[in-house]
Amino acid sequence: MLVEKLWSETISRVNEEIEIVDYAIGAKYSYAIVEGKHGKAMGTAYVPLEDIEKGHARVPKISIVESMLSSTNIFEKSLGVAILNSLSQYLLWNMGKGKNFRVTYENIIEKVAKMCKGCKTVVVGNMVPVVSKLKEMGMDVVALERNPRFRAGALADVFAPRIVPEAEVLIVSGTTLVNDTLDYILSLAKRARIMALVGPSGSVYPSDILEGITHIAGLKIEDMDKVAEIIKLGGGRWDFSKYAKEYIIQTFREKV
Repeated sequence: MLVEKLWSETISRVNEEIEIVDYAIGAKYSYAIVEGKHGKAMGTAYVPLEDIEKGHARVPKISIVESMLSSTNIFEKSLGVAILNSLSQYLLWNMGKGKNFRVTYENIIEKVAKMCKGCKTVVVGNMVPVVSKLKEMGMDVVALERNPRFRAGALADVFAPRIVPEAEVLIVSGTTLVNDTLDYILSLAKRARIMALVGPSGSVYPSDILEGITHIAGLKIEDMDKVAEIIKLGGGRWDFSKYAKEYIIQTFREKV
């Protein structure tokens, strides 16, 4: 699936020894910190509580990350995606690979609202602040959500085959990398001019493997100690985002 392919491609781009030096699985998010000769980088990923079963993750090592990403153990999946994101961040900022892309430091909602004002917009993963802001900016928005606890006006994601093909703008939570739904969602997008993979869980290194994705809107962690502390204490994205910087990588594939 896409997530394993992303890992294989990402690790192949790092031509130095990398070590996982810190990690944790909190109540809402997991995190991992990798270190190489260019310093440390941190990645995070959502923990879908609705998918938790008995058991726990293995102690992570670079050599087993691909098997963690292909696991049906949600703890391993989440931690594996956090490691994928940490390595992606290492490539982008520590190794300077971000210079190969058009990077802006702005909010993805404001960007898409300017690019496609009033467009039919589908948000996969009911990120309530995102959905509310899109509506305030005049976008025609429908949100899809797997977890009934978080629907709050969103539709169940079983309706994706009816809703996603009509989207002109598709905003996809990076959690789809954790729950293995990204492949399916992208396969449904027929009309979308703009397709953005967003959030801490989607802070991956840009790749042609992500066919159709036009923007990656991630978080660059600036205070790793503080973010680690918040995650260990049960906090989530809206708690630690002030210790990170939003960025957008445009992947040059907008449909005209």
